[in-house]
Amino acid sequence: MAYNRRYGLDEVHRILCDSERRPRPELAAAVAKPGHAISLHTEAREDFFSRGGAKLPAKDSILLGSRKHLIQAVHEVLNSVPGQIELAKLNNPQCKKVEIRGVVLRKGRDFDIFTVYRPKTKGAQTSFDWLSTHKGDGFILQLFILVCKLPGSSREEIHIQTAFPEDYARTSGDDILR
Repeated sequence: MAYNRRYGLDEVHRILCDSERRPRPELAAAVAKPGHAISLHTEAREDFFSRGGAKLPAKDSILLGSRKHLIQAVHEVLNSVPGQIELAKLNNPQCKKVEIRGVVLRKGRDFDIFTVYRPKTKGAQTSFDWLSTHKGDGFILQLFILVCKLPGSSREEIHIQTAFPEDYARTSGDDILR
């Protein structure tokens, strides 16, 4: 079995759940951060404005729909042509991880995205961006997924360290959000 293969919805759900809070496999345990696609990038996140004391990135996105929306988006990107090309790199024994950026097109009330832009300098204003499809318009979503090999796996199993909306734009209306 290869890493670049078709992943089913149930399998993606299992992978995301198994990866949650598991240390990143290709790093030493002392420095490996736990997987966090569900706990930090969905509505499961306890505080949208904080990461529990962790260093905050300049831009941080959350899918506000249910966990199901994350599973659907990750499923679509893993099985896309760019996803399969990146996953094929994991078939090389020397490759330990890949970064996948895939585009997902959504129409209607599929899911909302909340993005926090944090200041780079002390005293600067923090801004927030909210992309919602409440008016029935659609949007294009670029999803970032960090995929790692699980060492010692004879079935070419993967660990999803993180998955979050990296960029997005409306497909209708006058305004384009970024």
